[in-house]
Amino acid sequence: MLEFGVTLKGLAIAMAAGWVAWIGLRRDFSRLNIVWAIFCIGLVAVMVIEIAGRPALGAAYPALAIASCASCSFFWLTSRELFRHRAVLGPPEIAILAGIFLPTVFDQFALVTGLGNLMGEATLTSWMTRLDGLQTLFSSAALVLAFGEGLNGWSGISEAEKRIRYVFLSAFGAGVGICVLLFDHGRLEFLSPEITTAIQGLCAIAIMGCTSIALFHRQKHPLPAGSARKAPPATADEHALARRAQAVVTEGAYLDPDLKVSTLAGMLGEKDYKVSRAIVAGLGQPNFNRFINRFRIEHAQSLLRDPVMASRGILNVALDSGFASLGPFNRAFKEATGLTPRQYREQQKAATGSGDGLDARQVFAE
Repeated sequence: MLEFGVTLKGLAIAMAAGWVAWIGLRRDFSRLNIVWAIFCIGLVAVMVIEIAGRPALGAAYPALAIASCASCSFFWLTSRELFRHRAVLGPPEIAILAGIFLPTVFDQFALVTGLGNLMGEATLTSWMTRLDGLQTLFSSAALVLAFGEGLNGWSGISEAEKRIRYVFLSAFGAGVGICVLLFDHGRLEFLSPEITTAIQGLCAIAIMGCTSIALFHRQKHPLPAGSARKAPPATADEHALARRAQAVVTEGAYLDPDLKVSTLAGMLGEKDYKVSRAIVAGLGQPNFNRFINRFRIEHAQSLLRDPVMASRGILNVALDSGFASLGPFNRAFKEATGLTPRQYREQQKAATGSGDGLDARQVFAE
């Protein structure tokens, strides 16, 4: 039974490592993918520590212990990206992350440097105990918030979106309820270590599998507008700022693949949050990325319609339109037009009769 549990945890490690490799190879570094990849690294660290044990890890243990803090903290951030519009990483979120990471960083620093000799072992132990209690508080808050994100904006969403959230909440709720609340991370002994290890492995696989389904769903079906909280109407100043922002973007700023809200705000001499608010409230756009992608897709459509550009590859069209890589371009283009870029080009060729070996006079003669 113990070998079975270890095998399950090894499978969870493989799933998490596979996600990190897949995101890296595709170079699809959206914020959702980045926070999910960091969570996967944290999960790998947790599983390796549980399988190998601290003594066997030797000098690698401090780094793995710190990385393991990304499990609950970045799962919360992943759920925010999955189910919340404009998930801003502000001071409250940073405080929670610091409350989770800093106690472990301090513990490992103290153990590696022999800080107890300087402070006194009793004093150091007292500090560690207090910090560990603080970490437990913040970790618990992150887990509760992660579950709550799945309930965010529930009214007005489709049945398909609700099903995805049911799957996510069921797997996460069961995994956290069993491994954290019931088993206390494996520290309770009313079940044998073999059974505990097997159930922990199953919970990790369930969370990985169900969240993977939610990620694939979100990539194909962006967060519905109905799940966003309704914002108050735009003010006259916000409408004016929105017109200024649109003018700058229309002039060609959207062709910069590194364009961000902060970049546009710098061009306008405004605060980031004011520009974001103006784009959403003043222009009625879901978010900054959708706003910019609208111009990029229109530019790409013009390139794909141009017979002179027929020899240009789809990747070149994506780069010429302001996208940094092919994957996000294909997804954004299909979401906007219902066709892949290649399908769109072929449709345009068929509509104009170009690309069939006839010159312009022959095409019009027919």
